Amino acid sequence: MRPLAKLFSCSVHKILAVFPQLLRLTVLAICVLWKNYRHLSSTYKYTSMINKKSSTFSYQKRAEPELVEFCSICLSEFAEGDVGRELVDCKHVFHRHCLEKWLQRCRPTCPLCRSLVVPEVVAAKYHQMQIEWENDGLRRNWLLSC
Repeated sequence: MRPLAKLFSCSVHKILAVFPQLLRLTVLAICVLWKNYRHLSSTYKYTSMINKKSSTFSYQKRAEPELVEFCSICLSEFAEGDVGRELVDCKHVFHRHCLEKWLQRCRPTCPLCRSLVVPEVVAAKYHQMQIEWENDGLRRNWLLSC
């Protein structure tokens, strides 16, 4: 056998031996990328809905000292310069990070009056994606195999 043909023959056999593993890793990478895309898409839709249904502001103390405003989630007073969020529909006011945590982790409703901030369909899809993301063995397997 000629040296070039022998080299080519060995290379093809090595490629064919590794091909199933490469194919498996490629499919796994595509699955992980698809799952990441779905998760990011759901998160983006949910947070953009929160941004549409609320507005942010920087707290300024009022002239009336007897009127103390506080966040109903953490029960802390607003301090000068605190960033807050006011819900558009019910006008309730909270610290920005408190409200965002509430809406992302607990419920898609106002913590005080329970009016919907995010439509139930969008919230259900978001929470389902969060559960899948946390419980996804595919992601853990991908990290362990690297």
